[in-house]
Amino acid sequence: MKKFIYISGIVIINFFVVGALFKVMHYPGSGILIIFGMSLFCFAFLPLAFYQSYKGNGRNNKSIYISGFIVSLFTFLGALLKIQHWPGSGLFLIISIPLPFLYFLPVYIYHHNKSKEKSSINFLGVMFLMVYIAVFSAILALNISRDIIDSFSTSEKYFAKTSEIYTIKNNALSKNIEKTGSAFDIKRMSLMESKSETLLSEINNIKIELVKAVEEKNSYAIEAGNKINSRAIVAKDESQKATDMLKGDNGVSCKATELKNHISDYCKYLKSFLGKNSENANRVGALLNTANVTDTIYGNPDGLSWEDQYFPNGSYLICTITALSDIETNVRMAETEALESIPEK
Repeated sequence: MKKFIYISGIVIINFFVVGALFKVMHYPGSGILIIFGMSLFCFAFLPLAFYQSYKGNGRNNKSIYISGFIVSLFTFLGALLKIQHWPGSGLFLIISIPLPFLYFLPVYIYHHNKSKEKSSINFLGVMFLMVYIAVFSAILALNISRDIIDSFSTSEKYFAKTSEIYTIKNNALSKNIEKTGSAFDIKRMSLMESKSETLLSEINNIKIELVKAVEEKNSYAIEAGNKINSRAIVAKDESQKATDMLKGDNGVSCKATELKNHISDYCKYLKSFLGKNSENANRVGALLNTANVTDTIYGNPDGLSWEDQYFPNGSYLICTITALSDIETNVRMAETEALESIPEK
């Protein structure tokens, strides 16, 4: 039995360690490995290990084993909830950080002083373990400043409001063209608006998918009309699922590249609509530019791709949502440039 517990403990810990490594490197499958490893550790290995140890030599120290099991369970469950951004992680961490010192340590010191065979090595080992657990829990509890998170939400709201303003302006321009424009101009306007709405719908769908992937389908951040309320997002600092969705399972751009290609096609259409050398076309090109830019920081000879400019690996969910809102605003502004170029009659 002991041999089985030792071997299973090593295997389970390796699952968690590999999952943690995948999490740091933003590799796919990290969540599954962490959940599997930590769940087995909490609900299989810990009970078996404590029971086996208690059955062997712990009958006189029952309170130590009970307190040790409870403290370990709270600490590692809190870590799992925090790593996966699940509800209740804050409460678990608030309990698990002081719990080893307020509950387990007094029990251990009482039995240690009561025991006839005192071991300073065991005592120091337990003290170091308590410090490690406290530091481990405290590090998990560290979050990016709420002020910084809120600033991204504020920026996202600014982009969303700007898009609304340009939508109102574009609707007014369209109505004017319908009244005064030729049949040819109206047809061109309708086609352009159709392409704009298709692209904007794609961007909004990516936002919805991201929030649902992180916070499930019933997230309070998804409001009526499939609109995102960025302030209502709970796991604003989640990064793994956002990166996986936009960059693909193997780190190769997926949805981000699809979006880039659609933006590039839309930009080419507007330029052909406007005429390549017009001032409006130049402004559209600047708003919808998807080319690589010079990487002045790391000196990458290929430059920094559009995907990495907007959606760098490990970017927080709120940063990704804000970047998508920025792109929406640019699309609306480019649409305005095109509508203003249609001659009035």
